[in-house]
Amino acid sequence: MSGRPRKRRERGVAMLIAIISIAILTVVATEFAYSSRVDLQLAANQRDGLQAYYLARSGLGLSRLLLKFQKQLNGTQIPNLGAILGGLAGGAGGAAGGNQPTTMNLQIWRMAKVDCHMLRGMVRSDDDRGETASRRPAASRKLEFDDEFPDQARAQQKRSFGGFEGCFNATISDEEEKLNLARVVAGPLSAAPLVGRLLDLFGDKRFEFLFDHEDANRVKVTPQEVVIAIKDWIDEDETQSALNLSGQSPDLFVNGFSDEDYHYDKYTPRYPAKNARFDTLDELYLVHGVSDQFMAAFKDRLTVYPGQESLPNVNTEDPVLIYMAILSVADPARPDPRLKDPLFIDALIKQVRAARMFNFVGFSVTDFINVVQSAGVPVNTTITNNVRQNKFVSDKSETFRVSVVGEAGSVQKTITAVIRLDDQLGKLVYWRED
Repeated sequence: MSGRPRKRRERGVAMLIAIISIAILTVVATEFAYSSRVDLQLAANQRDGLQAYYLARSGLGLSRLLLKFQKQLNGTQIPNLGAILGGLAGGAGGAAGGNQPTTMNLQIWRMAKVDCHMLRGMVRSDDDRGETASRRPAASRKLEFDDEFPDQARAQQKRSFGGFEGCFNATISDEEEKLNLARVVAGPLSAAPLVGRLLDLFGDKRFEFLFDHEDANRVKVTPQEVVIAIKDWIDEDETQSALNLSGQSPDLFVNGFSDEDYHYDKYTPRYPAKNARFDTLDELYLVHGVSDQFMAAFKDRLTVYPGQESLPNVNTEDPVLIYMAILSVADPARPDPRLKDPLFIDALIKQVRAARMFNFVGFSVTDFINVVQSAGVPVNTTITNNVRQNKFVSDKSETFRVSVVGEAGSVQKTITAVIRLDDQLGKLVYWRED
């Protein structure tokens, strides 16, 4: 009896194995469920991202259509508009154009809100489409699909052309209200007003702190040096330019004797001047003397996209650019010392804005000049002699920036484009997707 082997106790082992197996299966099931939810969310985000992208494209297309109408309106002439306005104003409208045909200056792109609600208003509603579909003869429908998948058929009938989920919002701005750097290398008559405004803008007391310290590259420049660097970046030669402010020659820039790549040879890595026009405004970061602080102050007031012959539009809302327009029309032969007085300038800018607000046919160059003259500021005689042929300011634009945000679900897509109007829906000269 004493030599009989004792039985091992195995009670509880089966329960332990079952608990471990259940725990492992629970972890696997939880991980599978989590992966499934992640994959589903990723698929939903990709779907919403694609939908948001094309909603942004739709907003861009609708904006181009609106700008096409704007160009047609700009070219519409109204006979005797000056006489009509003169009669409404008590006979004082002769200076506004007399009996000559006048074009309107209404900016419908400012008045219209380009978003998904505008697009929904331009197409039929889903209820109208459903009612129209129900009136179609049965022979014109796809009976096989409709009978086999009635729910999918109803969904397809509901989501026909014009039906969409999500929304978009477009913002349009005028690029020709800004100072066009492409005009720096234009002819002397075109470049001189721009160079003068650049020197006025960069030399403004409000921005002189930008030129008091060295930038990240240990470079300290003056406003004149920045203007020269911009010109050397665009021009075709490899010689550094110099500013001629003596007034004895119509050419503001003369050739110097040094290499225009001298400043860029000190950078790491080195690079030469482009010697061609800017492709984008961000390219301005490469120009000698342009820093992050410089771009933060002036980026919204400079542009490179319009043609060389484009003129600053007087219909800007930026007070600094309104001031630049006032300086553009002021007579340099009879300088008004009040144009250096901030209080006088602020009051004059308010007068310009008030005149624009109460002009129901749009604010023209003539209206702008009348406001400046009424304040006692002498206006350049080359403008007053022929307002329509002046080379200083304009009241119409052909280059616009459109920024559209498309949203679907929790995803947003942004498209920014610069459009230069032509005979079609506009030429795209800049495109960016975010």
